[in-house]
Amino acid sequence: MTGSDAGKPRLLRALKRERLHVERGALEGSPPEVRRFFEHVWAPADLLLRRMGVWPAGLLDFWLQVPAGYVIFCRDASAYLPLGLPWYGEHLHGVARVSLADLLGDGRPALLALAHLMDHLLGSRGEPEGPWLSDGAGATPRLVEVGRRLQSLVSLGYGPDEPHCYFASAFATYWLDRRGLSVADPHVERLLRTTVCSEAFWRQG
Repeated sequence: MTGSDAGKPRLLRALKRERLHVERGALEGSPPEVRRFFEHVWAPADLLLRRMGVWPAGLLDFWLQVPAGYVIFCRDASAYLPLGLPWYGEHLHGVARVSLADLLGDGRPALLALAHLMDHLLGSRGEPEGPWLSDGAGATPRLVEVGRRLQSLVSLGYGPDEPHCYFASAFATYWLDRRGLSVADPHVERLLRTTVCSEAFWRQG
């Protein structure tokens, strides 16, 4: 995998075009304050992409190169659907349904759903029944090593003891409060900082 900050705007535009969709009725069915925000301030995809702008280009590029991995903006609670869902005559695999309301504030509930999506993509490229990174798997040999190291950290008790929840919490906190994560769980902060959240990691192929 390769990627650089110079190419990040192109990757974000491609993600917006190919992987981010709005469910019919999502805005109309949302609470009034949510409707007002997205009618007058930000479009949902643009707000999410602005927050993802700090992600390494290599991670975004990896996402675009796998066939699974979609975000559907909706009015219901955010959730990750590893088996995906039907979408206008086709079936999308690996879908994070992201509530418009969950994008407001720090966006943590939305980021947790995205973290589950990344966990699955990094583990098996989002294969419907495939393992996740936090299961100790990896879509590439280098990611397998990351998955093994990640799984070994779950038992240390610094975070949730369920592997998928552990990764999601760590990944979300890394982008929202990295300093806080380094205090609460220095091992996983270092692992994320030197691997999947690092541009250098993705440049190494």
